[in-house]
Parts: sequence; structure tokens; C-alpha cells
Amino acid sequence: MLTIHSKTNGDISVSLKAIASIAGNAACECYGVLGLASKNPLKDHVNDILGINDSINGVSVKYTNKGFELNMYIIVAYGVKITEVVSEVQKKVRYVLKKALDINFTQANIYVQGIRSL
Repeated sequence: MLTIHSKTNGDISVSLKAIASIAGNAACECYGVLGLASKNPLKDHVNDILGINDSINGVSVKYTNKGFELNMYIIVAYGVKITEVVSEVQKKVRYVLKKALDINFTQANIYVQGIRSL
């Protein structure tokens, strides 16, 4: 758990997995995003065989001395303008995380791992 706010009545702590889950859900709502991609395809294939599910597959969040950093791996629809989709994902993820948790990200890196037709 990571303490994101300290108040006189107590601290507010949120896990990095919770932040990743919120970011992943926000990205999947964007036009042109078909879903999250695997950040490590070999490991995830082994996990599928073993029956281990990871609800935040495709999103990683880390906290450094400069602030929060987010890496997200997405699959976009064929025929959409990739730069526009990535820009909208960055804007939406930053907005949702700022609104929900009142935290800013120093980096929100979006990686397009694949393109698929609808």
C-alpha cells in the first residue's frame, strides 16, 4: 500500500494494483481501443496454462522519487488514427486518476502492441 494523502484524521493509502486497474478500465472506454495487451506475452501464456488470472494485465504503475509513472500496453482497432487514440488514452487516464485519487503522473506512456480489425 502506498500512502497518497496524509490528513489530520488519518492517511489515505492505495495499492499500485488498484491504480493500474482504474487506469486500465479508463483506457478500455476510449474509442479505438480494443483492449489491453500483454506486457510480457511468454509469462502470461504460462499463467493462462496454469489458470492464473491477472486483472491488470497490460498496465504497470510505479512510484519513484519524482512521482508516479504509468506504462500501458494497448491494442487498437484497424483504420483509426493511432496518434489520436494514444493521445485520447493519455488524456482520459490522467483525468480519471486525477479525479478519482487526486494524484498526478510524471509519465503516462502508452505502447501500441497490436492492431486488429473489428
